[in-house]
Amino acid sequence: MILPAALVVLGIVALRDNDGTDTASQSVPAPTSSSSLPTTAITEPSTSTAPPTTIPKVTVPKLVGMKLATAKDTLSDRGLKATIKYKSTAQAPAGTVISQSRKAGAGVLPDTAITLVIAKAPPPPPPTAPPRNCDPSYPDACLDPDVEDYDCAGGSGNGPEYVEGPIRVLPPDPFDLDRDGDGWGCE
Repeated sequence: MILPAALVVLGIVALRDNDGTDTASQSVPAPTSSSSLPTTAITEPSTSTAPPTTIPKVTVPKLVGMKLATAKDTLSDRGLKATIKYKSTAQAPAGTVISQSRKAGAGVLPDTAITLVIAKAPPPPPPTAPPRNCDPSYPDACLDPDVEDYDCAGGSGNGPEYVEGPIRVLPPDPFDLDRDGDGWGCE
């Protein structure tokens, strides 16, 4: 019986703090464990009455017919950007705007890119070879059929015109350049 009484006395002494106050009446935090319980966060809806911010739109100007530099300046003055494409045409002077991606008068946000199609001169037509007035009997050389006679250069003929050979000869050989009939003249 002494042992339980001693334990009671020791327990009372242990409950007293160093300054003599009774710690038995003080609150002690509950023990914690290493596992945590799931928590739920609740977000309250905003009660702000500020209106949403709106960005004013910019009116797209009419750019068709303007020179490229003027059109780019006009877009820049309104806070818009230009994207450039070129198209060959003879319908408008080179360097002028022939179409734009947004219609004039449309409202767009600042920094919007407007595509401008700029006229460029069409390429020149391919050079045309002067019409050749050549005798078809001599496909490798152009021998004028209106000349009185051709002879092989370095040969015994008296011209008045001469041709360097060898050249292919097709019938009928009006200048008689293929004397042996093998299809080659002035050989």
